[in-house]
Amino acid sequence: MFRYTEDGGDVVYARDDVEAAYRDGFERLRSAAWEVHQTVLAQSPKVRTLGEYRVTVHTFEEAFVMQFRESDAVGTAIVFDREIGRNLHEFLLECEDYLE
Repeated sequence: MFRYTEDGGDVVYARDDVEAAYRDGFERLRSAAWEVHQTVLAQSPKVRTLGEYRVTVHTFEEAFVMQFRESDAVGTAIVFDREIGRNLHEFLLECEDYLE
């Protein structure tokens, strides 16, 4: 779990094995999270009828990422491995199958 802004970020919590594995790539993760944060903020007025932007969920082969909007200038990203997000993963696969 990490907080991010345009200029930097801090790891709030990480298991020891995860922190060691991703230490070198943290700045890239933070930068990507910030870009997604800004993109969603820029597009959110187009879907204002859905309400205020609160969180986005991203799924990857190895992990899930939930990005929470704390403000326009600050966000928090929580990364889960596939085992933690198994039910969400199964639901997303069912949706993908349906869409195909």
